[in-house]
Amino acid sequence: MVSGFVLVALLTLGTKALSFVKDAVVARQFGTSDSLDAFMFSFGLLTFLAALVGGGIPESFLPMYAEMRYQKSEQRAYRLAVQSCFVHALVLLFIAVAVYFLAPFYVVWIATGFTAEKQQVAVDMMRQLLPFMLCFGMSFQLSTWLRADKFFTVATAAPVLVPVVILIFFFKDGSGSTLQTLLYGSLLGALLHMLTLIVVLWFGFKPTLGFLWKCLFQWEVGMVPVMKNALPFVFAGAIFTSVVIVDQTMAAWLEPGSVAVLGYTDKVCGIILALTASPACDVLFPYFADKVARRDWHGVRRQLFSSAGIILSFALPAALLLCWLAPLVIQLLFQRGSFSETDTERVAHVLRYAALQIPFYILGGLASRVVVALQATRFILVLSAIGLIANASLNWILMQTMGAAGIALSSVLVQMLSAAMACLYVLRQIQGKMVKDLEQ
Repeated sequence: MVSGFVLVALLTLGTKALSFVKDAVVARQFGTSDSLDAFMFSFGLLTFLAALVGGGIPESFLPMYAEMRYQKSEQRAYRLAVQSCFVHALVLLFIAVAVYFLAPFYVVWIATGFTAEKQQVAVDMMRQLLPFMLCFGMSFQLSTWLRADKFFTVATAAPVLVPVVILIFFFKDGSGSTLQTLLYGSLLGALLHMLTLIVVLWFGFKPTLGFLWKCLFQWEVGMVPVMKNALPFVFAGAIFTSVVIVDQTMAAWLEPGSVAVLGYTDKVCGIILALTASPACDVLFPYFADKVARRDWHGVRRQLFSSAGIILSFALPAALLLCWLAPLVIQLLFQRGSFSETDTERVAHVLRYAALQIPFYILGGLASRVVVALQATRFILVLSAIGLIANASLNWILMQTMGAAGIALSSVLVQMLSAAMACLYVLRQIQGKMVKDLEQ
């Protein structure tokens, strides 16, 4: 488990490093222009939708997959995995069709701070990025399958293909790079990412055509609880992860460039999260699921405490250091070309607030992995609803006087509340299950 965490952290760091090189190139070419604002608005919605679906079936699939491998057979677990991928693809396709036709109405209704020309650019970008959403969305399910079998390397390294391809496109077009350069690079990179995961699963799993054919007609009974739990997870994801869309939407009501400023801020915070929260959650989730399937409650609690303590001991000082060095960090990463000194000051100001959410994000993320492993769908729905209401309310209050920085501070407070509630719930559930097992 430790080696898996280190491997995932290093691979994620490499991916983030290349992503930041890509972001620096994009910043140099577009700065905080209206065109990039429109692209990031559309890109943010589609990644949100892909992540939303990715928080449904994959989240409910992994605990059931672990249970079937432990209590039934490996063959039946594989059949469950194939059928989950098929259903996941159908859901994404349905959403893509809906977005294509509803895009003009959504953009006009939500992006009221955009000009008519900027709204049209956002609609065009949204429609052209739909294949990206399909490929990116499927990567959630395929990566979850790989991680469930403790194959972390490819699942973590494959996302690097997206920034690599984008950088190749920018290098090819040079100073003549446009939004289409960024668009085509994103599309091809996401496609290669998905195909890589499929190829690795194919050669690792080695299915026969007969087995795949049977998967379409002989449905595994485990799909019933997977689909049953997926819907609450999707609703919870829609509520909680819509925080990103709410932030972007409310930022669009502020001065021009505010959406891009929040985007750059999130990318910087992602450096620390890439080395702490992301690898910890990816690696620990299957281990939590295995321990829950075996009813090893002492192991779950011990693993949660030790992991949180180790990771927070690095994340908290890093977050404080990031607050202190915010202007220097932004200057080194982005200040070149169209990204001016004024842009650096704007992003650094917001970053000082946004960085404070990192410790709470990590703690809440670890606790939420246990909650999902327990398949506590009702609590997840309640927690997500509280998070959304608190985020929107605090955004509105704080942005009146603080602008985009108020939206960042709102995220800090919401992450603090969510982490506290998730940790208290997990500890109470584990204690209750330990007492119940002793009584039996």
